[in-house]
Amino acid sequence: MKLNIFKTAVATAVLSCAASAMANPRQAILIGYPTVDGIDNFQEYAAAKFFVDNNKDGVVIAPGETDKIDAKNLDCIWIHIDRLEVGKGNLPTAFSNTATVEALKKFVADGGNLLLTKHATQLLAKIGRVEPSFDINIYSDGQGGEGFDDWTLNAYLGYWQENPDNQGDKFPEQIYDRRGHDIYKGLETSDAFAWETFPMEGTGNIETSLWREDHNCMWDLNGYTYTAEGANTVEKFEKQTNSVILGTWGHVQDYAVAGVVEFLPADNSGRIIANGLATCEWSPRNGVNAYHSNLEKLTQNCLSYLAPASTDGVADIEVADDAAAEYFNLQGVHVDAEALAPGLYIVRRGNNATKVLVK
Repeated sequence: MKLNIFKTAVATAVLSCAASAMANPRQAILIGYPTVDGIDNFQEYAAAKFFVDNNKDGVVIAPGETDKIDAKNLDCIWIHIDRLEVGKGNLPTAFSNTATVEALKKFVADGGNLLLTKHATQLLAKIGRVEPSFDINIYSDGQGGEGFDDWTLNAYLGYWQENPDNQGDKFPEQIYDRRGHDIYKGLETSDAFAWETFPMEGTGNIETSLWREDHNCMWDLNGYTYTAEGANTVEKFEKQTNSVILGTWGHVQDYAVAGVVEFLPADNSGRIIANGLATCEWSPRNGVNAYHSNLEKLTQNCLSYLAPASTDGVADIEVADDAAAEYFNLQGVHVDAEALAPGLYIVRRGNNATKVLVK
């Protein structure tokens, strides 16, 4: 009976979190214009409009408002930059001026978290989170074109190690399944490939086209010189940059590209999720993206992961005295303590059930 009470309390906490995730005053978006309604870039406007429409208590930070970039008041700041034909390294002044860069650097050093999407991934090097030699090396900002296929995101890294077409040596331990990460919860999946992926952009109908600008801002893992050791470029990159690669292009089954990366905290600093995949496009010029809800869910998951809602009160739930230590996710589902992905969990030990953040 006490276990049932525990699960009910966890479920109640989850419902509370779900409601408050859409009204979190500790989440913010940094925009490059004085107001959201004044944004004349249709990609950035769509992203900012999503944030303000779905987070009524969220903070909008306009150019020059560096005083708002404060880890005492905010847990997470989202920065989305998606511009046409500006060139690699040429970030808009509103995001790259000295005052803003220094404020963001301090924000992360003080424990604040960042969500960087599209061209904003270039801020990682500017704020000193990665060495310049590990700045993004895949960049595009052209006009793009029409296409009929669905573009997907792959979080099952290294499928080549079990692909029947691979006639060489296979190393199953070099498969990194990141599909269980919190940012992918509730996303629709695709069977377009032999491995499961998340569809992000397309019409879902091979007879109907969609315009994609194809703006990537990410990492060619084969293009760096590593000092860290590892079985492959995924391991080397992660060790070199203190990160976890969470996703790549849907069709990639080896270790060629990192498109979504979580940069982990060092000491008391914050964490950063950077998503530079072209498939995560907010506003196609023509056509209807059948998977736009996946993009919205992925983004909201990232924001909730970086600025989690409170689950106060769960620690007071009683459990049986002789119960062994057990871990549950926020849905009340038991999880393996030896295979915990970064995120928030409920750990039950004897008569205590407490909230634990795994980094």
